Amino acid sequence: TSLKVRNPNNEPDAWERKVLESFEQRKQQGEDVKKMEFAEVVTVDGKQEFRYMKAIPTGKVCLQCHGAQIKPEVEAVLKQEYPRDQARGFRQGDIRGAFTITRPR
Repeated sequence: TSLKVRNPNNEPDAWERKVLESFEQRKQQGEDVKKMEFAEVVTVDGKQEFRYMKAIPTGKVCLQCHGAQIKPEVEAVLKQEYPRDQARGFRQGDIRGAFTITRPR
């Protein structure tokens, strides 16, 4: 998931959004994005869940579809498939999003 999603079905839930925002703050404080992760046990509807997220750094190859300058043919496909796309304008080293795992305990 991400704070800037391409696919609206991948919107972060409240817990994921909070963690993603904390990752952004940690990056601003100089922490290495490649090492960012967070885990905790939360209670949802009276049941415990293990939640985990690991940041995804934006690499050079990611910029072809998620950067500021996207080729016109790629742009056309993205507009057709994801008309509400927010996942653009990233720079190398930005937090592109995070892998997220939820597991019942």
